[in-house]
Amino acid sequence: MMLTSSKAFSSFSTGNITEAKHFYGHLLGLNVHDGMEGILELNLVGGHRVIIYPKQNHVPATHTVLNFVVANVEQAVDQLSQLGIETEKYQEEGFVTDEKGIFHGGGPKIAWFKDPAGNILSLLEEK
Repeated sequence: MMLTSSKAFSSFSTGNITEAKHFYGHLLGLNVHDGMEGILELNLVGGHRVIIYPKQNHVPATHTVLNFVVANVEQAVDQLSQLGIETEKYQEEGFVTDEKGIFHGGGPKIAWFKDPAGNILSLLEEK
């Protein structure tokens, strides 16, 4: 198939590109830069690229749009907390997070948080 050798990237929207630039670049410390036509480009480890584009009637996705693999979720959650970023707390049957917002169910430890536009991001502990 022709797509097997095609480069790919992910994208999602925001209602305020300036807030997104501050959040991803200043607070999270990611390598960000302004792209063409008002977009924001995140340049991630391994050469991966994510595009955040402005959308006037932005509605956040109801699923995780970006996952960050970390060595220790608890330490990463503590660092987010120090920046004033709160994790999401879930108390649904079969899906319960602890007081820090960390899920300890089958598989890796995961914590979720939101960007200023309400997009859901995660911290996923690599084993």
